Amino acid sequence: MIDDIHESAIRLIDIVNDFLDASSLEQGKMQMNPEPFLPSEIIGGVVHELKAWAETKGVQLKVDESVANMPQVTADKHRIKQVLYNLIGNAVKFTDKGTVRVAATADANKVYTRVIDTGKGMSPENQGLLFRKFQQAGPNMLTRDNTNGTGLGCISQNLSLSKVRAQLS
Repeated sequence: MIDDIHESAIRLIDIVNDFLDASSLEQGKMQMNPEPFLPSEIIGGVVHELKAWAETKGVQLKVDESVANMPQVTADKHRIKQVLYNLIGNAVKFTDKGTVRVAATADANKVYTRVIDTGKGMSPENQGLLFRKFQQAGPNMLTRDNTNGTGLGCISQNLSLSKVRAQLS
């Protein structure tokens, strides 16, 4: 229980840091600190942190066997964890029942991570809102979603698309 409280406190600090990162990203001053690591370690850690929450919702959070077979990569470990936490966390948040599964594949130069869920999905109209800061996709554009999100997940997810690149070691 103490470990869970500690991890939650660290996650709260990470949220504050997400706000600071958003500013750095917008100013083009984002620092990347590449280091070698196994994707399975990061994915396993994020899943472990989110598993209790998923279970309280009646959602199964699973890591596909493919993740264990991924080669070592060189990337900013903290940024990768940040992106995965947002992606997997959103999948759990928007899945009322069923499963969230994390899988991975690799080619000669890249490792690809997929988060597959049985959640409610998103309309094509709302998909265009994904990478707008502080924007949440809900039925009414003038009201915020009741999920208590900051809308900063888009910043981290946008990092995954434009700034964070993992190279096979």
